Amino acid sequence: MRVRLSVFLSLAITLGVTTIACAAEGGKDLMAKKDVRETRLEELARANIIGVHAYQVILAEKSGRGDKSCYAAGALDTAGLEALVAHQQSLLADDTVEIDKWAGSGESAFDPEKDLAPLIAAPLALSDRLPVNVFLAYLGGAVKENESDILAVANLYQVCFEMERDGTMLWELMFFYRALGYKTYVGQFGLPGADEDFLAVGEKLAALCCSSPFDDDTTTPFAWEIVGRKIWNWGEKYGHASDQYTMARELLTEPGVRVLIPRIRALPAEKIAVIGHSFTMQSHWSTPGSFAAVAAAVFNMENPNVVTKQWQAGGLTATRAFRNFYQDALAWKPDVVLFAVAMRGDQDLADLKTMAQGFAAEGAKVYTFDNLRDPSEDAVRNQMGDTVARETGMTIIEVGQLLAKAPDKAEFVCLDKIHMTEPYHRLMAREWLKFLVGARGAKL
Repeated sequence: MRVRLSVFLSLAITLGVTTIACAAEGGKDLMAKKDVRETRLEELARANIIGVHAYQVILAEKSGRGDKSCYAAGALDTAGLEALVAHQQSLLADDTVEIDKWAGSGESAFDPEKDLAPLIAAPLALSDRLPVNVFLAYLGGAVKENESDILAVANLYQVCFEMERDGTMLWELMFFYRALGYKTYVGQFGLPGADEDFLAVGEKLAALCCSSPFDDDTTTPFAWEIVGRKIWNWGEKYGHASDQYTMARELLTEPGVRVLIPRIRALPAEKIAVIGHSFTMQSHWSTPGSFAAVAAAVFNMENPNVVTKQWQAGGLTATRAFRNFYQDALAWKPDVVLFAVAMRGDQDLADLKTMAQGFAAEGAKVYTFDNLRDPSEDAVRNQMGDTVARETGMTIIEVGQLLAKAPDKAEFVCLDKIHMTEPYHRLMAREWLKFLVGARGAKL
């Protein structure tokens, strides 16, 4: 596939889709106006596909991985590829309000010649064996949807395969597409979304792909399965079809949590600091809401005087938390502090002790959990438990045995075999809420 912008102002694109003419004389034809908008939305999505591909060609050249016939620069040198990447970043930074006006043929400050035209006109060939084109062909045959929506979802898959830009480019694209009204995951096309459904698609498409420069090579069905799961979950989360607030509302209907509502509402104003790794992060793909974010959402709805603020990072150790977040969190002057950090050695213990004592000296109550997964799977945490309590003086909330005996325990771990799914976070949110309102103690 080669992308070219023939006559931009005539709104013609030549990528295997029907060329759409300008609006009827006088600009009154509503159907023509709709076609103009769809064409322009297609151009924006195709431009993003080109920008991502340029980045991936650079990635392939640097890593020495990936099929060179698919990830080829063609007539472009590295500077030319980097220029395309820069154009895409600039396009995503543009005001989506103005882009939306332009797409609808209204008066707009958006200048398509600045970034969109150079991307569309780039002399960069995209092989039919690239994952993005393999997926486009599959979706084109599986659903009857606007081409722009199909392109947008394929673009999100395209960048998600990289993994390294999950929290940057992928989210920028997700928010860009949502702002302009695109669909962002296959559930909106009416396709099924169980893990086994994504694996079945992967088993069909992986064999059609060329080798990629990514850690999970797109010639393997698993790469397609996990990317399908991520895009679906993020699409639901950022579209607010299923997020921490939907989980909080559902949790508040459970008998064991519903009875806590008077206690939740009776709590005095309080500031809760959560300092944690990816199990606490609302942005992670494995669940609609992390337990910390779900509990915070419950307070937002039932008692907004109780405020939660999070300091978080993937794989956060106590030492990294001390270096990166401690002073900022201390300056916030929380009343309650929860640590959910990785403990990997003596320095982590020393830094955790310093932080716990520092918060306590300012009057905060400091807590951690005895475990964040089945104790039988976490020997390091088990060994550290008594030492953490003794050395830091913080209170340890017991949940490990509840996790080990949970009837839905088999559903806890997600596809990456590390992070936790919604059932786990429901249990943890429930226990954290019970503890905070005094419905249970630190020990079971």
